[in-house]
Parts: sequence; C-alpha cells; structure tokens
Amino acid sequence: MNKTAFFGLTQRVMSGRDVKEFVFPFRLVDTGLIGTPDEKNRSSHHKITVVVSRTLASCWRFTDDQRHRVMFEYGKRHIIQKLRDGTLRESEELDLNTSNVDLPCPFDPERIENPNNAVVKIESTDMKIMEDSTLLQIASAIIDTRDNINALFNDKHEEKLIVLIEERDLLQFFRNAESREDFVYRLCALANAATQMNLQCLRRLTQIEDTQIKSIQLLEAYLNKSGIPNQQIIETLRNINKMRQGYPIHGDRAKGVLDAHRYFGVQYPIEDYSVAWNKLLSSYLEALQQLLDAIKKISI
Repeated sequence: MNKTAFFGLTQRVMSGRDVKEFVFPFRLVDTGLIGTPDEKNRSSHHKITVVVSRTLASCWRFTDDQRHRVMFEYGKRHIIQKLRDGTLRESEELDLNTSNVDLPCPFDPERIENPNNAVVKIESTDMKIMEDSTLLQIASAIIDTRDNINALFNDKHEEKLIVLIEERDLLQFFRNAESREDFVYRLCALANAATQMNLQCLRRLTQIEDTQIKSIQLLEAYLNKSGIPNQQIIETLRNINKMRQGYPIHGDRAKGVLDAHRYFGVQYPIEDYSVAWNKLLSSYLEALQQLLDAIKKISI
C-alpha cells in the first residue's frame, strides 16, 4: 500500500561532537487515508537522525542550507528503502562519512525540496527484502564466496583479502532495482564491495608501494606474480567500477562508462533497471567464483 510521509520542522542537534547532525521528524500514513476521519489515528510517528562527519561536510563545500537539503535527501532515501523492506523503525539513524559516501556529492541541492514541512509520497513495491528468490540465491552465494575467498587467503597469508567498510552495502544485494535511483544506490554498494581490498597486505605481497596503484591493479599484480590467469576476474571488477562513474556520480561521457555497459550486455540507456542489476550481480558472483578457484591454485 502506498504511503505518504509528512515531515515536520528539522531539529538541529548540538551534541558537542565534531559533526553536523539533524533530526527529521515525520508522520507516516496510508495515502488513501489522507483527508479521511481515520487519518490521524492511523498515522505513525517517526524520526530519522542524519549525521555527517566534519571531513565529509568540508568536502561537500555546501552552504548550510544546501547541506541541510542533501542530508535530508540521504535520510529520505534511507526511509523509503526501509519502508519497502518492511524494516522501518520508530527511530532511525544514518551516519555519513567519506568512507561510505561517494565524492563528489551525487545530489544537486537546488533540486531537493525544503525539508521543513516536506511531503513525500512513497510507492509500495509489494515485495519485502528477501522475497525475490533469485536475488536471495545470488546474494547468498556472493556472501558465501567472499567468505571462502577470505578463509583461503587468510590460510595462506594470515590476513583477509576482501575488506568491507560498510556492512550494510551487502544488504543491497538482496534488493531489486526498480528505478534509476535504486540502480545507482545498489551500484555504488556493489562497486564498494568489488574494490575494497586489503591494500596493505597486497602491497606487501606484490612489493608495490606506489599509492596511485589501488586495489584492482594490486590484485592483478598479485595474481600475475602467482602465475594465475586472471583477465576475466580483473575486467569484471574494473567494469563494475567504470559503471559507477556514470551519471549522476560523474557522467555517462566519463571514460569507460559505455564500454562497461557493452561488457555486461546492458542496454544503454538502461530501460529495465531490474534486468541490468541482475546482470551485474551475476557477473560479480562469477568473478568471485573465478577468484576463489584462482586462490585455491596458489601455493604458499
């Protein structure tokens, strides 16, 4: 059933912490009940606290009003996803910093409504998290394969290969992408998962100290040094990262974006975001399975 969120006045929190913090209170009601005698008693009251680190706030270079609107946009999207998952609580909190937010900021503050007394209509997808059996199987296999890779790598080098800064990124693998906004959000999480590796360990194993050489290139050097064929593994990871460079993160004219669409067999411009998302997830799982097989062949 479709819902409507009626936001109140934003509350700024002065906690003494070195952060920017706002509380966005809102009332939630079935859209069909608006204007009826039942509306008041059938409404539920919630709030979401959005916290932005000092470093991230500095990187954004926004005015106070622009930052307020961008924080609201992040909070609003968090609420919508939690509502669709069936996991929305009375009180939610979202902590944003440079490790879990893409830079530059993907949102244009001038296109975000004033949070004070904003009204947001939320369309129901009628499907809660993990009700899609296909996504459930793929997501579960991804997590299992990542764990197996880390177990084997740790056995050989006493450290994990794959690291994760934001645990909730993995939750995105269980969700479908039914809109461009969904797809962009899921893709950012997938690119994080595909590129976040143990850089310190890989530098030690490859003896590459150049900080301009990052995770995927270091993994390629590690596999090459071990004599393991790795072209498809590396190309898949690289193209996932290239897909993320498209609009609105940078732009579809960014280098490699259209090539990445062709690599995954994803139509450009994307018309069916659900199909595109499933293709990307399946390709990532295949790359992980190939990486697992490769690490099995590496002698200590």
